[in-house]
Amino acid sequence: MPVGVGLGLMALLLSSFAPVHAEEASTEFNLQVTPSPLVMTVLPGVKSEQELKIYNNGNGTEKLKIETRAFTYNSDKGRVNLENTKPAAVDPWISFSQPQFSIQAGQMLAEKISINVPKDAGFSYSFAVVVSRQSAPKSTKGQRAIDGSLAVFTLVNVDKPGATSKLQVVQFTSSKHLYEYLPATFNVRFKNTGNIIVQPYGNMFVQRGNSAKTPLATLAVNETKGYILPGTERTVSASWNDGFATYQPIKQPDGSTKQHLNVDWSKLSHFRIGRYTTRLVAVYSDGKHDIPIEGTVTFWVIPWRAILLVIALVTGLWFLGRWRNKRRTEKAVKRALAAQAAAAQHTKPKSDEEKA
Repeated sequence: MPVGVGLGLMALLLSSFAPVHAEEASTEFNLQVTPSPLVMTVLPGVKSEQELKIYNNGNGTEKLKIETRAFTYNSDKGRVNLENTKPAAVDPWISFSQPQFSIQAGQMLAEKISINVPKDAGFSYSFAVVVSRQSAPKSTKGQRAIDGSLAVFTLVNVDKPGATSKLQVVQFTSSKHLYEYLPATFNVRFKNTGNIIVQPYGNMFVQRGNSAKTPLATLAVNETKGYILPGTERTVSASWNDGFATYQPIKQPDGSTKQHLNVDWSKLSHFRIGRYTTRLVAVYSDGKHDIPIEGTVTFWVIPWRAILLVIALVTGLWFLGRWRNKRRTEKAVKRALAAQAAAAQHTKPKSDEEKA
């Protein structure tokens, strides 16, 4: 039954030359391996060799073994499943200089991996190289024993006639059509329609409109330098958060994350409001040339709650001013009427009785 390795190991698969650490590493088991992933281009019928450096960062000597394992990748879930079986197609072609070995604490060992691809091989292969303990450690009183292992994902392209590198953008979107505040997140879903492994790269340019000459921001495409296997899809993301007011994730005591609005007065000139365009310019190599891929997405940034508050304040001040003017007018009218009444009383003709 396959063991779910999840997005953590997917990061190892798709990050170029990043060190690999054992999951749930402790002082009892702490290995580091480079390069990871292991990517190579080989010729059919020609033996190729790759060196894998294994470092023991633990505090004791480790007795280890190295072997191949099959894995599968689910494009829909972006999940890697490491199998408990060997990769039947490639395992007979692979050999290790030291299938079993020991490394003292603080030391490094260089493992030679040889692959002898036959002339009738296909165009690409992927599998995992697993480094693990030769035997399960014994648990001590009060402590759980860790059966340590780590996986180095290996990607092989076979350089032969008919090898085709082809990549397309299935979808280029922003996570929302309308943002109240930044960050704005952009997602590019690539599909490898060729028969060899592909690594896209490039930039996204955020600008006011399609005709803007200077972008407001330049974001990297596939910043982790990930690879896409033939017949699979992968989504890469990038975020634009350069603004006067932005949402920042704040970790809560219970472990959850809450978005907190952060205002940076030093970036008042970066107040974002209105319609924006993000232009995708990515490329991939067909072995001879860089093939461009382009796309465009538009989105809005409208701080609607702040706008509603301003409208409410302006409306409230307008009604207050109108009410005060009305009160002043009413008081002025009353004073005028009172003055007229007093004047009329003063100029009224005297009666005959008053004259006598």
